Amino acid sequence: MTNDVTSATPSASAGANPPDDAATTPPPWPRRAVLWVRDASKGAWPLTLLLLADLVTVLGAGAIWLTLGGDPTVVGATAAALLAFAAAMLPLLRRDSADREPPWFPPFVLVVIPLAVLTVGLPALGIRTYLESRPVDVTNRVELDFAPPLVDGETATATVRTGDAKPRLDIAFDVLPHDPAAPVCTPGSELTVTLRSGSGRNQSQTGAPGTEFTFGLGRGTTEARLSVQVHAEPGCEVKLAVASARMDD
Repeated sequence: MTNDVTSATPSASAGANPPDDAATTPPPWPRRAVLWVRDASKGAWPLTLLLLADLVTVLGAGAIWLTLGGDPTVVGATAAALLAFAAAMLPLLRRDSADREPPWFPPFVLVVIPLAVLTVGLPALGIRTYLESRPVDVTNRVELDFAPPLVDGETATATVRTGDAKPRLDIAFDVLPHDPAAPVCTPGSELTVTLRSGSGRNQSQTGAPGTEFTFGLGRGTTEARLSVQVHAEPGCEVKLAVASARMDD
């Protein structure tokens, strides 16, 4: 009697490996973006560098503009428009095949953005720096508070307000006769000027009328308050005026 031996043939799927999830899962989007840029920029590195220069120039100029007090809305809109223009240049980076038609945008267009920003921005920054380095005349911005006439020992208050923050104030006062018909008594007068605000508070200087008094105000100061005490001959009635005032670095 013959025993039939049935040999089982292993199925093809018995030893098959399960699907590799790592091979089918797409890489995260930052990696996909890097790979896209790498593939798109093959043979077009000059254009890629120009686009990078556009981004650096636009974002850097926007940051400087904001630091100097630019309106955030205007800065943002301008930067967005320039970046959108740069994004329109991305077709220049596509080099899929040798027989593809040349890109519609000429490559030199990419140079327009950094050149335009630098051409406008550098002179504007230079002019602003030059103007900020010059003294600011604030003679007409000094407010004097006193009840005329002033006699020996009385004090007036001088307040300087300006939108230009400067750390130093140079100011001079004139002493005039209160009554032009009265005998002249101003030549022997003196003034004691004391700073009442800022980091140099309570600095005090004495000098004849017309003397230029210099006070350190500290950085970022846009307002200074001073007291001006009159030293005059007994019975002499005078009034006070600002001869000159300027703020400087």
